[in-house]
Amino acid sequence: MIDKPVSSTAMPQSSRSLKSFQAQYKFVKTSKKPNTATPRSPIQHPSSFHLFVKAGLPFLLFSVGASFVLKSGVEGKNIERDKSKGLVSKSERQARLDAERDQMIEKLNKRIQTQDFDNTKRIERPEEILDRRKQEREDRNKWYKRTWRWVTRQS
Repeated sequence: MIDKPVSSTAMPQSSRSLKSFQAQYKFVKTSKKPNTATPRSPIQHPSSFHLFVKAGLPFLLFSVGASFVLKSGVEGKNIERDKSKGLVSKSERQARLDAERDQMIEKLNKRIQTQDFDNTKRIERPEEILDRRKQEREDRNKWYKRTWRWVTRQS
């Protein structure tokens, strides 16, 4: 596309009205020319360390301080609630449980020392127990034993 110069007759209506408005109120376009009296150096961005000290460090201190304050506040609230309900702290409860455990272990050790404990003794299997009971029942109900019980009127 080729840009054609715009003639004053071919100006759109909005631009003509703007020019007439500017002429009526005599607005003057101000051109921004650089001030040559005071030479400016190019803008220097702060170093990352300086930026951290100015922005990051206060934020970190605020975050750590806030978490510490919240933790101590909630902890104090929980302690007061437990005291009002008559509950004991975990450390006191743990100490009491440890003392009870020590007493029970002492009792068990005394009992083990007084009894002759043989851990080499074999434990009977359930099938063996059933077989033994069956054999006892059969021995008890032999014909001559049954007859003797009948004769003597024993149960």
